[in-house]
Amino acid sequence: MNHSIGVWLMILVVAPLNLAKPINPAQNDARELWLVRSQTLTSDLLKDGADLTSMQRAVLWVKLAQRWWREDPKRARIWITNAIEVVEQLPNKETPQERSERLDTARVLVTIVTPLDQKFTKRLMVVLTSEVKSAKAEGNNADALIDAAVAVVKDDPRRAAELGALALRTGTPDNLDSLLFPLRKQDPKLADSLFVQALPLAKQEPGSKLTNSLMYVAFPAQRGQAGDIPVPPEPLRIELLQIFLTLLNPANGDDPKSICGAVTWLSPIFSEFERLLPQQMPVVRQAISKCQSVSPLVQMTIDDNTRSQPLNTVESLLKAAADATETHVRTVYKSRAGYLAKEHNDYELAIKILDDMSKEEREFMNESWPSFRWQWAADGAIDHYKNDRFREMNFLLEAVPSDLRPLAKAAFIAWLPEQAGSETAPLIQILNDAVAGLRGSSIPEWDKYNWYFSLLRSTVKYQPGDANAVLKDAIASLNKVKDEQTLNSTDWLKYLGATLVEMDEFVVKDALASVTPAPIRAQLRLALLDATLQRIRNTLRN
Repeated sequence: MNHSIGVWLMILVVAPLNLAKPINPAQNDARELWLVRSQTLTSDLLKDGADLTSMQRAVLWVKLAQRWWREDPKRARIWITNAIEVVEQLPNKETPQERSERLDTARVLVTIVTPLDQKFTKRLMVVLTSEVKSAKAEGNNADALIDAAVAVVKDDPRRAAELGALALRTGTPDNLDSLLFPLRKQDPKLADSLFVQALPLAKQEPGSKLTNSLMYVAFPAQRGQAGDIPVPPEPLRIELLQIFLTLLNPANGDDPKSICGAVTWLSPIFSEFERLLPQQMPVVRQAISKCQSVSPLVQMTIDDNTRSQPLNTVESLLKAAADATETHVRTVYKSRAGYLAKEHNDYELAIKILDDMSKEEREFMNESWPSFRWQWAADGAIDHYKNDRFREMNFLLEAVPSDLRPLAKAAFIAWLPEQAGSETAPLIQILNDAVAGLRGSSIPEWDKYNWYFSLLRSTVKYQPGDANAVLKDAIASLNKVKDEQTLNSTDWLKYLGATLVEMDEFVVKDALASVTPAPIRAQLRLALLDATLQRIRNTLRN
């Protein structure tokens, strides 16, 4: 550790905690216990910073600031300032790779900092917008601003809309729909204004991911979004359809393949063309005609979206599969039938459709077949458990192919709702089977340690004596993972905090110290810090 980092660690560790709200003496002992644990975890995390790259360390500081912002804003501001200074510094001979990492880090920081302080956000935006520009960098910056806007949209929709507008001025974001959907619920006029600002960019790149985002927002039902989602006014939807029409114009080329990708993409909204732009339907029909014979799957997609009677039942999809002469088309119809049966909670029929598929059909589905097989079994078993059908539950899980059975049982335990039922004996047996199955399975270590962590909550609840062993198994698998680890904007292990805080403090401390990938060690300690800080807040409320 260099001298400057060491000095900062000392300053930040010993900085006093500033809690504005007075504590009732009766709550003081519990509060002090959780405060000491939180401070100890923070000290460990700051020491973890020595094992991280400078960019990873900047992200860690900002994540610590995010967690301590309410209880200790002074110290949090110091961390954020230090992190921003890291990405503001321009090395004399910065390589393209180093520059990319620095700007990627700045994008992570702006997403986390934006809900906290606008002045810090402005400093980070200077970093992101003052660099040599490229289309890719501008797009990444725009995506980061949209993420930042999503973080504040619930509490401050106007500011979220301003950030969205800034994103559109900065580049062409891929993720605008993630902001427009919640913004429309908060303030439809702001959402419409942002939609209007996005249309000129869509005109420049009609086939871009931005335009795809606008399609989801304008036609959510046609693109498979469930629920009664409010949509933009019809004039805006018509303007978007007119942009789509440019992709279908015969002037784009005589080769049918030049527009068939667009035909397939737009096929779910053909009915909207006919309803809102009937005078343009000859252009749409001409494009469809050109693409009818390009490939069986393209023709299938077109047929499904132009037929008068939609294939919206299991029976109609299975009949379409039986009538299909091409293996790929038949497989798609069968998989859709199985998925629809699953959605209707007819899990036995859904699984039977999968199991009846031929070798060629399973091979065409690739990884989807085994994934559907264990997931649908787990979903069905949960449904049976909720309704006290324990025999059917066990039969469904035991019928899964042996190499997939540990995943089905682990998913059943991990996905089971907290209040799904009162009978615990069947759960304990399946939990034990899942843990034993994982230990003997050949699934990749990356998947394996995630499953161990997913089972840890249930182990603490039902088999607390086994929790330490499951945590040990998880970390043993984790330490075998060779992939490069990073501290990104998503705290993907956050769900573990509440479980770890229920376990023996010193066992957990030693276990986390044994994690060799420093970024994941930090992620786990951040998850535990979340839970300990929440205990402090709970004592203030009680």
